[in-house]
Amino acid sequence: MFSLSKLAILPVLFALVIADFPLDFDETFLQLEREDSDTVYRLPEDLDPIHYDIEVTPYFEATANKDAFTFDGEVTIYVRATKNGINSLIVQENVREIISVTLTDKAGTPIAVNASNPFERLRQYHFLKVNLQDGVTLENGSVYKLTIVYLGNINETPLSRGVFRGSYRGNDGRLHWYAATHLQPTNSRQAFPSFDEPGFKSTFNITINRPAHFTTSFSNMRIAETIPMGDRVKEIFNTTPRMSAYLVTFHISEEFTVIAENNDTARSYRILARPNAQGQGAYALEVGPPLTLWLSEYLGIDYYAMGEDMKNDQIATPDWASGATENWGLVSYREVRLLYEEGETNVLDKKSVATITAHELAHKWFGNLVTCRWWNNVWINEGFASYFEYFAMNGVDPSMELEDQFNVFYLQSALSTDASASTRALQHTVNSPAQVTGHFSGISYTKGASLLQMLKHFVTENTFRKALNYFLVDRSYEHAFPSDLYNSFARAVAEDSVLDSGVNITEFMRYWVEERGYPVLNVDVDMNTGLITLNQERFFISASAEPTNQVWPLPLTFTTGNNPNWNNLRPSHVMNNKTYQIQKEAGHEWVIFNVQQKGIYRVNYDVHSWEMLASALKQNRESIHHLNRAQIVDDIFALMRSERMTYRLGFQVLEFLKSETNFFVWYPAISGFTWLRNRFLHLPDTLDDFDAILLEYLEAVINELKYDVKADEPLTTTLNRLYVLAFACNIGHEGCVNDAIEKYKALTNNGVSVNPNLRRHVFCEGVRDGDYAAWRFLYQRRINSNNQADQVVMLRALGCTKNEQAIKEFLEMVLSDDVKAQDRLNALTFLYAGDRNNAKVALQFIKERIEDIRKAVVLPTWFQSVLSNLASYLDEEGLQDMEAWLRANQSNIPEFQTGLNAIASARANMQWGTDRADMILKAARGSAVTVLPTVMLLLTTSIAIMIR
Repeated sequence: MFSLSKLAILPVLFALVIADFPLDFDETFLQLEREDSDTVYRLPEDLDPIHYDIEVTPYFEATANKDAFTFDGEVTIYVRATKNGINSLIVQENVREIISVTLTDKAGTPIAVNASNPFERLRQYHFLKVNLQDGVTLENGSVYKLTIVYLGNINETPLSRGVFRGSYRGNDGRLHWYAATHLQPTNSRQAFPSFDEPGFKSTFNITINRPAHFTTSFSNMRIAETIPMGDRVKEIFNTTPRMSAYLVTFHISEEFTVIAENNDTARSYRILARPNAQGQGAYALEVGPPLTLWLSEYLGIDYYAMGEDMKNDQIATPDWASGATENWGLVSYREVRLLYEEGETNVLDKKSVATITAHELAHKWFGNLVTCRWWNNVWINEGFASYFEYFAMNGVDPSMELEDQFNVFYLQSALSTDASASTRALQHTVNSPAQVTGHFSGISYTKGASLLQMLKHFVTENTFRKALNYFLVDRSYEHAFPSDLYNSFARAVAEDSVLDSGVNITEFMRYWVEERGYPVLNVDVDMNTGLITLNQERFFISASAEPTNQVWPLPLTFTTGNNPNWNNLRPSHVMNNKTYQIQKEAGHEWVIFNVQQKGIYRVNYDVHSWEMLASALKQNRESIHHLNRAQIVDDIFALMRSERMTYRLGFQVLEFLKSETNFFVWYPAISGFTWLRNRFLHLPDTLDDFDAILLEYLEAVINELKYDVKADEPLTTTLNRLYVLAFACNIGHEGCVNDAIEKYKALTNNGVSVNPNLRRHVFCEGVRDGDYAAWRFLYQRRINSNNQADQVVMLRALGCTKNEQAIKEFLEMVLSDDVKAQDRLNALTFLYAGDRNNAKVALQFIKERIEDIRKAVVLPTWFQSVLSNLASYLDEEGLQDMEAWLRANQSNIPEFQTGLNAIASARANMQWGTDRADMILKAARGSAVTVLPTVMLLLTTSIAIMIR
């Protein structure tokens, strides 16, 4: 542990380390940085790409010798040989056709290729192997030019990535086409043959031969030269900075344009979109330039100095597979993540515009300037971007309370995701494209970001910031291993002397990066002596999981009831052992570990301590910091599920929620209650009883929030109302339901607009209560809407219908172009969740239209999710029907086993609810009478200690 004298800690505190299962940092770790030379999907490292010249000619309509939605491509790759004796060259490609391959030296002199077998396409591995003539080899250090002429596809939907097409209806009512690229992580090979791995960095020159009637194209850099060519226009773009191939991008369209810009030529910032989105780019422009400046100053490297004549464009595309992608100079977003329209977009989507912009801009440093060597460490890219997603925007606008929001949206999400036995470490071996894509998971984003938050408070923010600057400066325009990051932290920590000599920051970071899971800290307080005994063990959400011997280096913060300090977030102790002891002053008081929940661990107290917390929360919840109240709620639901805490004790502590009104506390509460409630959906009487109990919990917060948005209220208040009322209406809160129906009728009958921050529950309840006409009204409103974020809100609400005709039309709509490909899977889930009986109708539809649905959702993994999500909403009768259908059609349904697994999981969830329903209801009903007054609790505790 580091020296206590360096911290503002009460002098009565000291640590006693118990030598039980000590953490040995000298143990052999998995050497995941050394990639296996036999991995068949990886390129050899005998060539280093230096530069690419790429030329693309797209065809949106068929010609005499070209199919519609294809493109001609030609790429010349300048490569340097890194050893002698190379007799073949391998690049990655997944294009439609390879037409020709030539190889020359740097001066243009041809290098002889094998006449009978000049190249081979190893399609399974996406390899193009160029074979040289026998006896011809490349010379170490020499540069060669590999030119490939090819034909590519403009894919039908963004879900296929690579080069894809999208469309939208313009103000003229006509369908307008565009082509865009989405190359991350392994799809540059669809756009051009390449060294499609993040560790290979090059510069790029891109040339687009667009149709003459199309508008100016966009790419990473500005256009250097425009050459008219009859029915086409050649656009030659400036050279990019040195970067990975997946960051290449171009966008070719009929009429995309600049809808907002800052008119600063030296620090240009522009919002690009379809022209009928005019007026929706102002907020993105408002937050983008200050975010760029904040990140430039915080990290010590100016974005606009990263390359010659750097631009900073953000483009909103109606069709996009992910939220956004960080292409250098031209960041691509799904429209809902970049466009905001006052009066039509809710604050949740507005916040998302700010945070996703921050995420993508942070990638310019973490991902673009410095890139993970291989995707096994994608957390180096995504963890940092996710961290700055909240903390950079918090620096720009503290009123949004994003530093606190990080806890409930990211840290608690990481704790949930990382609690299974099958979770992965941040550093995880991946090989194939499917494995790579799978590692872009919640762990890489949320746990990676949470580790950085914990690390910042461990080493102090000044040292944290210095370490990041060292890392970025040392590895600019290069790839990086985790060891490069560790070395930067070790250097900064040593210079600033912020840790005791016994703490090795490199080994601390390595353990958290390379180990799966996280610990629960078990806390036992001897009230008579003040001795706190701690025990850590890996937390599993499943009570039947086998325990492990993992021991994390755990930075500890805590405070006490008699002298609470919520602002000292610097760890006072580092727990490197299975058990540990801390001495505090004797006295009957509660303790709370993990102050403001900055550490990646859960906390479970002894029963007396929990009871004291329950009493303190009941009497004056504000005496405990709102982030620790949120932590307590989130931990309790997890501890009850994992059978580390009884439901009686858990609900005894949760009793304080009946007077709680804070967003940060209610967000995990709604999540926990929803999880339990979903286990009772097959038990109508139990569900009614449980909902009645939950309605009691909601009264105070609803009375505080009311049913209408107040002018100039804090963002978190509006968010709280959005989530609380959606939950309350869903479980039948009479006031919420009646107000929603009244507002919906005012809209349909008199055109009275509904505040966008109320639409999620108002539209749902209006459709659920209404007839087919009420549903059709919202359906048509969605079709006519020009705001994609509001369209998604309405799509969710349309799934709330109980009307059979409306359900059938909804399902047909999902298969049509009226629903974007990226929204179709969610749309089906909206229908299941809108009303449970809808799932049975959907099952019949899937049975009849399976191939249409498979085509509509595009990706095989998404169709697996269609089956999995459906099963979770069916009752036993529906599950039997689904199982019979799967077994009868096993040979025609490749996802057969996925479906059976989903059925088994659904039945297990129902059985879990059946087995625990009475116990949970009894605990929830009895919570009101189990919390003892503080005086009585102290007396009881004292008697217990005297007896002991």
